[in-house]
Amino acid sequence: MTMNPILKAVFDNVDKWQAEQEAAEAKAPKQTDDSPIDGLSCERCGTDADTTRDGEVLCADCAMEADTGRLYEAPEDDEHPADTWTPVADAAASHVRRTVSVKGLDEKAVLVQLKRSMFGTSRRDEVESEAYGAGNVVKHLFQDKACRMAAVKSAYSEVYTYVNENTVPWAKGVRMLNIDHYFDFTAGLRQRIDHASAKVADLVAHWDYEVQRDLARLARIEQDKGKAPGSLANPDNYPDASEIGDRFGIDVQYMPVPTTGDFRVNISDEDKASLQRQLEEAEDAAAKHVIQQMLEPMQRAVEKLNVPIGQDGSVFRDSLIDNMVEVAERMERVNVSDDPEVSEKIADLRALVGAYADNKDVLRSSQTVRQKAASQIDGLVRQMGGMV
Repeated sequence: MTMNPILKAVFDNVDKWQAEQEAAEAKAPKQTDDSPIDGLSCERCGTDADTTRDGEVLCADCAMEADTGRLYEAPEDDEHPADTWTPVADAAASHVRRTVSVKGLDEKAVLVQLKRSMFGTSRRDEVESEAYGAGNVVKHLFQDKACRMAAVKSAYSEVYTYVNENTVPWAKGVRMLNIDHYFDFTAGLRQRIDHASAKVADLVAHWDYEVQRDLARLARIEQDKGKAPGSLANPDNYPDASEIGDRFGIDVQYMPVPTTGDFRVNISDEDKASLQRQLEEAEDAAAKHVIQQMLEPMQRAVEKLNVPIGQDGSVFRDSLIDNMVEVAERMERVNVSDDPEVSEKIADLRALVGAYADNKDVLRSSQTVRQKAASQIDGLVRQMGGMV
């Protein structure tokens, strides 16, 4: 049976702590009789010492108290001793909690905010809206998928998709990035932003051509629909070439994950508790996001593999397996959760689909292998289903 990593760490630290204690005892003088120790005083109450316990020089009374299996802390004063007895089990647990430290989100992640500005290609058609009389009629500029505006939109979409696929949710418009993959992430993001900027530059350089081409497209629609010339193809809908470049922009900001100690002024315990709850909820949401991202391609694979070979919808494509390999690798990078079960499920998916990644031709031709793969993937889906 595989031991929970956090629990294993606890046991390891307990063993280490116990070994340190035994080493200290081995170096201490061994004297177990209760005869007085000349010249020494009890380390607890200051009276004449009689014996030693676990390397500590004690009087007979304090030695008896030590033998009860409880730890003692010195009283605050001699006349009014404080009630500071602590069970050994509690003291050991406290030591372990100090030794075993789970990183907070501020140590594991950084916040990312992506802002994009683009030229809007939707325009209210004044003539058609007035004729319709029951709402706005909107026309769309640059609808040709082969135009330069479409290329810009595609490049901007790639930037957005890259950020979302390589981070986990934090708040609206803000994502959380695993700090271990910061440099890889920023390198990939920079490539995509540079590509988008190049597409904008190309659009600006050919703006007048693209405008005339789009006006011609709208003029053909006017003719086909029997509309008055200029009712759709309106040059006023397009900014001047000197202005279009300023309509596009990409801004990325990185911010630290907040902690309860970030405030320069004291905040109430209630506010600290509220922030702590938000941090815990964010980490839980991030863990669920990782599982959900893996479930989607797995469920599609199960549905596809369960279609018998030869029936409609049974055509097997390599992307069915490749998508699961990719999402497992990507979720391993974005995961910021300390939940060992989440890490275990990522590893399970990688191991499962890895066995089929190099044997796709068998899945393409063997119904038996397909059924086995579908059953295995579905079994993992069922295990993961209870985690979201």
